[in-house]
Amino acid sequence: MNVKAEAFQNYLNEKKIEAFQSENVPDDAQNTTIFRSHIVVEGQQLPTLVILDDSVFSMIRVQISPKAQTEENELKVLKLANEQNLKFKPFKLYFDPAGSLILDVCLLTPGQAAEDFGDLGDKVYGMLDVLINFLNENYRPIMKEVW
Repeated sequence: MNVKAEAFQNYLNEKKIEAFQSENVPDDAQNTTIFRSHIVVEGQQLPTLVILDDSVFSMIRVQISPKAQTEENELKVLKLANEQNLKFKPFKLYFDPAGSLILDVCLLTPGQAAEDFGDLGDKVYGMLDVLINFLNENYRPIMKEVW
């Protein structure tokens, strides 16, 4: 487990947060650890990842809808994603190769020593709070366009 992942795991342990399961990516040049969980929005469990590696970046990734992009709605949903990206600075919406609608948040988390990441858990949870509020306000309108 990389130093950032250890710091985040320590945060989860200290706060007695058991919502995440961690997994180290084998043979990864960036020494990536993925913390898996989900966010509940409108009764839907949205798969959520916190991706921590040796780079200066950390990612929070939410799968809003699997297979959301189809031949029938492609133009409409691409326009929707672009409009959302223009309005909301911290989030980027895009479609993965399978057509799933993904929301990414990139956090700048420089450092190399454990003490550099003492506030990492608070940063991640602060952004998760912002992200959850965004999803609670925007999930239904987004899904109306997808459906």
